[in-house]
Amino acid sequence: MPETLAEELLLLAHDIRGKCRIAPTAMDCGVVGGLLSELALTGRVTVDEAGGSVLVPSGGPPTGDPVLDELLDAIADTPRTALAWVTRLRGTGLTDRLLKRMVDTGQVEIDQHRNYGLFPETWYPVRDIVSLWEAHQRVVDAATASVTPDARTLALGALAAAAGLAKVLLATSGDWRVLGTRIRERTADDWAADAVRRAVLPEHRGATV
Repeated sequence: MPETLAEELLLLAHDIRGKCRIAPTAMDCGVVGGLLSELALTGRVTVDEAGGSVLVPSGGPPTGDPVLDELLDAIADTPRTALAWVTRLRGTGLTDRLLKRMVDTGQVEIDQHRNYGLFPETWYPVRDIVSLWEAHQRVVDAATASVTPDARTLALGALAAAAGLAKVLLATSGDWRVLGTRIRERTADDWAADAVRRAVLPEHRGATV
């Protein structure tokens, strides 16, 4: 079972064959945003509105997750906005680090694939199908539930939409553009997803079905 929102996002971003359905930069931004959102949901960080909207620790013991705790220490050392953290940490190996952890726990496996038989690629076929289905259903709930879902469900939906996965995950539930907009409206105060969205906008955000 995924330990963080970032790992749930990684499950959602890979199709059953293991190919990532969004651009690498978008994936990296989503992972960083997922880690920041995790720290916020567990009460470890908050936004200092009076201090230029930088992230600051809000107290509490370490999470016990080495990836999260390293990020928490970095936030304590250097105040930055969420967008600054997302842009600074994308491309630093966090995605690969979490994928390796997911391989070790059996959520995904490694497939050293050759695209068109020529170009080597590493794919990560999903093996934890139950967790994948549950995460997908929560994204759908974030957009379609008549009663506002819990904070974690909304955060996952907001991250998925911000990273460019709305079409892939919502197309079978209605007009994915309308549903994606509904998620954004429901999570207007989600600063982590907003940072991901703003970081990804200059990149190609297309996802394949």
